[in-house]
Amino acid sequence: MAKAELGLMPTTITAAVTSRLRDEILGGRLAPGSRLRQAHIAESYGVSTTPVREAFAALEREGLIQSNAHRGVIVFEPSPIDLREFYEIRIPLEALATEQAACNLTDRDLEKLRAQLARLEAANAKADWKVSSEINDEFHLTIYEAAQRPRLARLIAELRASSRAYIAIFPKLVDRLAEAEHEHDMIFEACLARRPEAAARAMVTHLQHTVDVVAASLGDGDAT
Repeated sequence: MAKAELGLMPTTITAAVTSRLRDEILGGRLAPGSRLRQAHIAESYGVSTTPVREAFAALEREGLIQSNAHRGVIVFEPSPIDLREFYEIRIPLEALATEQAACNLTDRDLEKLRAQLARLEAANAKADWKVSSEINDEFHLTIYEAAQRPRLARLIAELRASSRAYIAIFPKLVDRLAEAEHEHDMIFEACLARRPEAAARAMVTHLQHTVDVVAASLGDGDAT
């Protein structure tokens, strides 16, 4: 396959390969636990093995693929225990960032958040889960970056990137979307009112709801 057929136009071949593999994993076209062979992917995509190897490294950092000593490189397999560990780390950090951000968000930031919520609702209505996940990430990171704690924001962004596969599961649980949209509204309203503690509580409620719903979908009997 020629470079122009990779879905173009990310800036590099590696970016194109990474983007395509990510879409195939999140879209379910590459089944959880399936083995990814570097040479096969390279031949299929019409590229050398170098960008495939680099794409594997990037996607492993995102948690979308895993290196297994016995099976080689495999597609991420969701686990309730793994999910809960991610959120046990993320929830206090994201709550702290939200509390710090609530009084720092500018009028421009608040308008950006309002627009993101409108776009998110529209994407959900169209069942465009890829776009929905992307906008959800934008909404959260806009808040965390306003905390004016660069190390904290960077750490959260890395943790969210590593748990991207789990985040992508949530929008597909369509019966829960109305609740999630309401929770986002509560976070926004608390930020708009400059109420740091209320904003942090709303964020904790939202993130805990997310982990419980996704864990339940994965068969976690402890989920509520």
